[in-house]
Amino acid sequence: MKKTFLALILFYCYFYSLDSKSANDYLKEQSKILQSYYNQVKKQSIKKQYPIFRGRKIIEHSVYLSLDKEQKKHWIGQIVFSQFILQDFIKYSNFGGIGVAGILADEYGSKKPRIFYLKLDGRYLSDLESLGIHSELYTYCILPNFNQCILLGIGEEWK
Repeated sequence: MKKTFLALILFYCYFYSLDSKSANDYLKEQSKILQSYYNQVKKQSIKKQYPIFRGRKIIEHSVYLSLDKEQKKHWIGQIVFSQFILQDFIKYSNFGGIGVAGILADEYGSKKPRIFYLKLDGRYLSDLESLGIHSELYTYCILPNFNQCILLGIGEEWK
């Protein structure tokens, strides 16, 4: 009886470990799709043919940065799509989530890359620690403050 029970536990643990994926696994698996989607959103943003997600327009980050102040006012409450290299993150706070510093992937490695900041929900702390500094990440953030951000491609299910 004990041997059967132990065998069942080992069997369950083996298959459970096969099914459990980390944010790294999901991101590697989804990287081509995310890159393709990002490129398409950027093309459409340049042409001012913005895709819609849950009733909000999506604009690519560098295209948003190129807008003047008056144009940016029309984007309040809309979504910015960013592809960036993680530079740093401030540990979790019960009051404010996680502050993240990044460099746009297009600017990474250039002589004067611009660092920008955004705020992620605290549930992403373990994923960020697992992914690590210098990871290439994709986010949706609410404009104009780059807060209320979600990480894309890390295996979260949205129902």
